[in-house]
Amino acid sequence: MTRTTTAFASSLLGAGLALATLATPVAAQDTVYWLNEASDCEIFRALSAVVPGECAQPGDIMLEPVNTPASGKTRGIRPSGMRLLDAPASAVMPVDQQFAVKQAHPPARKSINARVQFEFDSFDLTVDAKEVLNRLAGVLTDDLMRDQVVQIEGHADAQGSDEYNLTLSQLRARAVRAYLIQQHGISGDRLPFLGKGESELYDASNPTAPINRRVVFTNLTG
Repeated sequence: MTRTTTAFASSLLGAGLALATLATPVAAQDTVYWLNEASDCEIFRALSAVVPGECAQPGDIMLEPVNTPASGKTRGIRPSGMRLLDAPASAVMPVDQQFAVKQAHPPARKSINARVQFEFDSFDLTVDAKEVLNRLAGVLTDDLMRDQVVQIEGHADAQGSDEYNLTLSQLRARAVRAYLIQQHGISGDRLPFLGKGESELYDASNPTAPINRRVVFTNLTG
């Protein structure tokens, strides 16, 4: 299918945005979960080294509970030295108290893929896309993530020209960012964005596959 770039490039330049530099492809294995199917705990574990106590797994280190004045919630931010071994998390952490744990083996690259659906050949979010982003926002607005900077990367498949795909992927990343800011009150300072076009295909063996049209969220804070 042939697609033109004029309207998208004009919109992009009108917004004062520079085209992103193409980067070296990233191995698909770097991202463990897809946001669309992930549980809240899996989203947390993909994006943060410290996760709520209810998301604990054997080997994680329990953190000492600390009051958080901003919300009144109790979360853990100081290591207590207590390690969760083979017992289920519920066996050592009362369900009526809020704790946090540090993952024993957090991912080296704290990121998660998402199939964020847009209207055909546009950067308008679908209803399904908004539902996916609402789930992500629930994690990003949690006390444990409130200071984390999460980069939004737009990716395209290989249909159309390189220029078109780069422009469209950047506009789609910007649309995702705008939704999280406007609908969930997340600070724009926490949500840098860029488009990578078709430079980092998830499935390079099938460049036009729908799975290549995705958004990747990466925690830049650590």
